[in-house]
Amino acid sequence: MTHPLSRNDAAERTAKLLEDAQFRQLQDDVRAVLEQPAARRLVWSFVQAMNIDGSPFNTNAMAQARAIGRQEAAQWWLRAIRDNCPEREPQMRAEANKALKQLQQQLTAAEGNDDDD
Repeated sequence: MTHPLSRNDAAERTAKLLEDAQFRQLQDDVRAVLEQPAARRLVWSFVQAMNIDGSPFNTNAMAQARAIGRQEAAQWWLRAIRDNCPEREPQMRAEANKALKQLQQQLTAAEGNDDDD
């Protein structure tokens, strides 16, 4: 007859191995996703849409809780990036800034063309 503690130990070891394997898979997935420029743009858009840099304060408790939850979702991504491939965060910021400047230049050029009419 197997001792009950040894069964518990085996179950705990199995659970720990599974948890470690899942964590390694998450690390690999984050790295793989952020290798793609389109995925970096998507993640950065999500982080910004969640108002990560804004204040969640609101006099309405439900609205404040919602804002905090949105920020926590964005923080999850930032932690995943910083923990698994920290070089991607400044790359994402630089790419976003470059894209924003290009859009501003296009709008300025388009406004210049509209003024000629």
